[in-house]
Amino acid sequence: MKATLIETGPSAYDSFAPYYDAFTAASDYETWTAQVLELAARHGWRGHTLLDLACGTGKSFLPFLRRGFDVTGCDSSSAMLAEAARKAPEAKLVHADVRNLTMVGRFDLVTCFDDSLNYLLDADNLAAALHSVAANLAPGGLAVFDLNTLRAYRTTFARDSVSVRDETMFVWRGECAPGAGPGCRASARIDVFASRDDGLYERVGTRHEQRHFPRELVVERLRRARLECVGVHGVLDSGELVERPDESTQLKVLYIARHVKGGAAQ
Repeated sequence: MKATLIETGPSAYDSFAPYYDAFTAASDYETWTAQVLELAARHGWRGHTLLDLACGTGKSFLPFLRRGFDVTGCDSSSAMLAEAARKAPEAKLVHADVRNLTMVGRFDLVTCFDDSLNYLLDADNLAAALHSVAANLAPGGLAVFDLNTLRAYRTTFARDSVSVRDETMFVWRGECAPGAGPGCRASARIDVFASRDDGLYERVGTRHEQRHFPRELVVERLRRARLECVGVHGVLDSGELVERPDESTQLKVLYIARHVKGGAAQ
């Protein structure tokens, strides 16, 4: 067995890129996209241009492509973007950090899914990312992003689990306290055991560090970016979106925001 060092930060996703799709194989992005678009339409959204931040291997934006969207994806991991480019050569891909993304266009919809913003670890970094969102959001457009709840850190990030996909084993080791409070920082280690052509296994280890962001802080940082929070919705374990968010019973919450009327990011 060949082992690697445990990697953290942006480099963690460079190492994890070949295995990310298998790790997230159970995620139903088609149904998720349909729900998001239905909800966005209820908030007055119209359009066909998408900027998908922290797009990873492209799984989050592929359903939008299939619906005829003009898609731009952005990620800080070149390895993840290489996977996305292989799947979707028609998408425009940008290698950049969401915290200092310059204006790459004006988009009707700006998304950031899979708790990517939880990786930013402090309120200033979250604010910087939201300024990037605002800078790329077209007038009348909507920003849609999800964040992990306290329940996610008290359960998923506090437990160990093992899953197997196509001869690849994923060993998750949660390192958070079951009683973690609002604003907590949490980490989890993922060891990937992948079969090789010679019959042996290669081990790739990554550590993933996140922070919980309370709703009040998120809304305040949106306001600083000249964005108005127009909706907060709960996400059930099944992935179904519901009207009322609940940090104690749901794993994620979904935020919807738009430019403050007559305003722009400062």
